[in-house]
Amino acid sequence: MAEPPENKPKTLAEEAVEQIKAQNTLFFDQQQEPYIALDKKGGRVIKLMSKEFERWLRNFLIKKYKRFQGLDTIVDIIRTMLVYEAETSGEYHELNTRLCRTNDSKGNPVEIVYDVGDGTHAISITSETWSLQDVPIAFLHHQHQKPQCLPERHGDCSLEALRPLLSEFKDDREWLVVMAYICSLYVPDIPKPLLCISGDMGSGKTLTARRIVDLVECSSLESGLPAIKNSQELMRTANKNAVLLLDNVSHISTSLSDDMCRICTGASFNKRILYSDDSDWVCQICRPVIITGIPSTLVQREDLADRAVPLKISRISETKRKTQSELDTEFAKLKPYLLGSVYNILSKALKLLPSVKLEKLPRLADWYVLSYALCESMDGHTGQEFVEAYEFILNRQTELAIESSLVAQACRLLTSQTGTWEGTASQLHEIKLVHEGYEYTSDFEDRCYLVNDPNWPRTPATLGKELERCKPTLESIGIKVDNKHYKYGMRYITLTDTKWIKSGTKPETSN
Repeated sequence: MAEPPENKPKTLAEEAVEQIKAQNTLFFDQQQEPYIALDKKGGRVIKLMSKEFERWLRNFLIKKYKRFQGLDTIVDIIRTMLVYEAETSGEYHELNTRLCRTNDSKGNPVEIVYDVGDGTHAISITSETWSLQDVPIAFLHHQHQKPQCLPERHGDCSLEALRPLLSEFKDDREWLVVMAYICSLYVPDIPKPLLCISGDMGSGKTLTARRIVDLVECSSLESGLPAIKNSQELMRTANKNAVLLLDNVSHISTSLSDDMCRICTGASFNKRILYSDDSDWVCQICRPVIITGIPSTLVQREDLADRAVPLKISRISETKRKTQSELDTEFAKLKPYLLGSVYNILSKALKLLPSVKLEKLPRLADWYVLSYALCESMDGHTGQEFVEAYEFILNRQTELAIESSLVAQACRLLTSQTGTWEGTASQLHEIKLVHEGYEYTSDFEDRCYLVNDPNWPRTPATLGKELERCKPTLESIGIKVDNKHYKYGMRYITLTDTKWIKSGTKPETSN
């Protein structure tokens, strides 16, 4: 007679599954992928279908049951059973990289949790205070990540102590924007501008970028990555980093520019899981990006320039230069104090943020409002100072955008004598001035220089597209572009310098 099922002895796989479920937490994430959180904590989260879990399970069976033979079959059986348990009765936890936030009903962050990365501690930042706590099941650890040092508790709300360890910022307005940017890196899922650090050789731009990244994403990749040309690889890398650093970039291609625009303001990433089936892996990415390079006109595309914060630093003199070991030692000693200052500023800013109401909002308005609250929370600074400093940055950004666009330079040149110009795209392509009272002055050489430049649009149609791109830049300096009206059966372009028309005199700005 067969033995009743309830009295049937448990197999090794069934017994191991029961013990693993009792000691750990099985769950699935936003991608419906099964995971296990060891010891029911978030210090070590492992994907069930990974090689890492296979190694952990082998060590568990060897240590628990002294089993060495036939492990491959047993591991496959146990993993299949655990995957089933996680997908059918497991908990749901959304996994993030380094940072996660909790919002109120209006979408304002009320708590930010930062994963220290040591498997034990996390930093909880609220509008009241910040504190150490156990790591929740909310973070996915990657191979390149390193533990961050623990912060020092004090009452200071300033990052001025960091300034001597970075490149020399001669303008205090630039430094204020940098301090606000550093603190804003701790608030995830907010579109942030691209920080473009340019300077001469030996100016310390790479060191400055590394220090900024190291305060948030302590990683073996903190030295920076080269320009990644493959879009999928760029998205995958950005998804595994809290901050993406591209170091020593000499040229930004059109595709790379478009990808960085999407990463800064938020992008969706979709790829096939396996070539053998049609299953998709989908994720959403919103990461801050920092790039360094020598030319100040590194960012040339108008859409990326509109999202950039350009910083220009000078070469460090030989009398002020220090060795790398000295700088690293000073930064390591100061880092816990700096982290405590950042968390103090963030805590005050979270309390102030819901009450911030500004009359004018530029591009990336969420980051702008957040930075205003951060500067209000800093010792010795106000939000109005940030407004003025960021306006200074935007004016420089506009000049760099015009320097990077031959079409924008041509439009400003054509309106330099009479304040207005009208013609077809073909005439604009040849830079012909059609005014009756036009006098051939020294700008004739400038027009020839633009037309003969190898980057000048090859056809009038291409020029029309470039004109659409630089239209916001031209309007920001007072040149209105009207390319929607027709005359004599042809589409005409009208350029008008509004500052000229209002004053009736030639603008003071040089061409």
